Amino acid sequence: MAQPPKIRRIGVEELEIVRELALIIWPKCYRNIIGPDRVDAMLAVLYATDNLEDEMIRLGHVFWIVRYGDLNVGYASAYMDGGRLWLKKLYVRDDHRGLGLGKALIEAALEHFHTDRITNSPPLEMALYVNKDNTPAINYYLRSGFQVEAEVPVQMGPYGFTDYVMQKAI
Repeated sequence: MAQPPKIRRIGVEELEIVRELALIIWPKCYRNIIGPDRVDAMLAVLYATDNLEDEMIRLGHVFWIVRYGDLNVGYASAYMDGGRLWLKKLYVRDDHRGLGLGKALIEAALEHFHTDRITNSPPLEMALYVNKDNTPAINYYLRSGFQVEAEVPVQMGPYGFTDYVMQKAI
């Protein structure tokens, strides 16, 4: 039997783990939504170690890794903006979904940001962007108490998408 999952915050020196997980998770998650050519191009930019470092150092994003047994199986990142805690990334390998790992990563973000260090007050809500065609993720977030707040255009490099902004009070 596998050991219980372990979630830990990581530093800049471990962002390569996030990139490696994205290379495994993203193609399966997005190939039918945005196409394999776009997935590869977006992975190359969004998960370049320099860009991840920029998110962490300049933008204040916090990253976590979830380990199940002896395998890293997922990651998340989040940051505060005013009274809103933004869940920027939440990904778990498809062969490890349904084990409560996504929920545990969300809880790690909530625990870390229980008090906004700038305003010294707790976040009032959690929000995220999700591609409007990513039905499995949308259904997961709906089951987790999020609601669609808005539909917005998103530009990632040369690619345009439509995302939902989803939020829930915390």
